[in-house]
Amino acid sequence: MLPRPFPMLASVAVSSESDLLLRAREGDVEAYAEFVRVFERRVRALLGRLLSDERDVEEAAQDTFVQAWRNLARFRGDSQPFTWLYRIAVNEALQRTRRKKLDLRSLDDLHPGDSSFFDPRSNVDTLAENRELSSFLAAKLRELPFEYRAPLVLRDIEGWSNQEVADALELSLPAAKSRIHRARSQLRDVVEVRRNQEASDSSQDTTAP
Repeated sequence: MLPRPFPMLASVAVSSESDLLLRAREGDVEAYAEFVRVFERRVRALLGRLLSDERDVEEAAQDTFVQAWRNLARFRGDSQPFTWLYRIAVNEALQRTRRKKLDLRSLDDLHPGDSSFFDPRSNVDTLAENRELSSFLAAKLRELPFEYRAPLVLRDIEGWSNQEVADALELSLPAAKSRIHRARSQLRDVVEVRRNQEASDSSQDTTAP
């Protein structure tokens, strides 16, 4: 996971991004174009983790910024710009998932050992060094319902705080924490089953005549 910016730098960046939105709200098209440039790559990366089809990712990204433009009046400047924008992006992904009943894509670049993906008290994350296990986890992530996968992606892949996840998904903080916990628990459980199965298979191999 990439480190967070230094607080002072982060504060300056957020202020600048908020200013762009506030200027855009007053009709400054160039300010909005700059805002799109700042966030376009991050929005596409998020949508790429939530949607399985590249064409849907492209359309959802475009629709995200169109909807953001149309709803500029709702941005009051009292929330962080990326939280406001990502809420729109996640909603676009959710609508497409429901409408087309898409399977959620596997996260081929997911490395659980590099994030808070597992509870730090669990020793399961030591297995994540295994590339095969990473692929296994990616497949299991695809099976999670959107309502659990989206919070997990934002928290453990994007590196958001629990409060930021709650704000983006319009959930209470306890609800966001609960969904993240349930998603993690489900994945830990399937990893444990896999580990036990591997141990059993190994035991049978050593005792076989």
